[in-house]
Amino acid sequence: MPRVGDAENFADRPHDCGRDVLFGRSRRRRAWLRAPITLIVAALLLAAPAAADAQHKTLEIGVLAFGPRYIPAWHCGQADYRPGSAKPEHDTKPFYVVGLLDQLKKLNYVEDRPENAGLPGRRFALNFRTGTPQQVRTFAREFVANRMDIIVAVATATVRIAQEESRGHPIPILMTGVSDPVQYGFVQSLARPSGNITGVSHQVVQGSGKRVELFKQMLPNLRRMLTIRVAGYVPSEKSMEEVREAADRLKIEILDRTIKNRAELQALMATVRRDTMDGIMILPDSQIIANLDLVLETSLAQRVPAFGVFDYMADWGAIAANGPSAYQAGARVAWYVDKINNGAKPGDLPVEPVDPIFVVNLKAAQCHGISVPLEVLSQANRIIR
Repeated sequence: MPRVGDAENFADRPHDCGRDVLFGRSRRRRAWLRAPITLIVAALLLAAPAAADAQHKTLEIGVLAFGPRYIPAWHCGQADYRPGSAKPEHDTKPFYVVGLLDQLKKLNYVEDRPENAGLPGRRFALNFRTGTPQQVRTFAREFVANRMDIIVAVATATVRIAQEESRGHPIPILMTGVSDPVQYGFVQSLARPSGNITGVSHQVVQGSGKRVELFKQMLPNLRRMLTIRVAGYVPSEKSMEEVREAADRLKIEILDRTIKNRAELQALMATVRRDTMDGIMILPDSQIIANLDLVLETSLAQRVPAFGVFDYMADWGAIAANGPSAYQAGARVAWYVDKINNGAKPGDLPVEPVDPIFVVNLKAAQCHGISVPLEVLSQANRIIR
């Protein structure tokens, strides 16, 4: 009895086509065995250039912010003081951009510049754009049209613009300078954003009352305090609620003023006098922060101390600042860039807060004739001497 699969027995049978059938099956079987190997090799050959291209493709990062911001000039007293000079120095590399660049470098990213040719690391290009709200909206549209890999948006209003202009385009948006991203509708929750927006949350609104308290500790005679904001801007409006509550408790009169643009702010600063006010509280307002040179130069010239929101405001001439570090926030954004570049989805990356730090500028305090109490200095995370 011939065994099934025994080619010789099948071949010995007269007029039997078993041999041809069997050999045909064998050839087809061998062909099927060869086919996957051939397909795999071909796929690898095709994928290799694609993988290489992806590896060498420059990572395009677009940064949006209001501005340009101007760096305040140091003027202790009114000598040589010209607020809003014709040619103020632009802040071409804000602290959050410096933090972003420094941390990307530590993560083995190399900025795509001629001087960096030959350096190992993943190439990236930083497209930094600042302007008025209308200009920022135009820049956001350009980022979307140019298929930017990642958009970094600074401050609540800028994130809103980026969100609106990228609707329908799954471009990851990394935010910074936002106090309450859930309330503003940027994310569903801090733990799981569930969309294309994530990043760093700043507690700039929530610490407004604490700033008033510290200001009062530094200036026991603080009785009249100037606040400046754009009417209707949500973060500064909410900040004012805490400021008013703390001011009422500490018997401080608030001189609340609203402006629309740099020209109006410049006109307001021209009215600042030491005999009409004791201090200036800087609010988390994008328009004011973009024109901080007018506020801080006037503060130093007229000897009316200013208290800041972000740490760098103390570096620029405020007697103190209590709030997030813009540099640290930028550095943290770099971590999100790396995660997304390696395949993570923005909606799966939790929003992380940046802890506030208290910075005291003794040089500015000396300009104002203020002796900072030891109990205040003991609370400072950093002291500028």
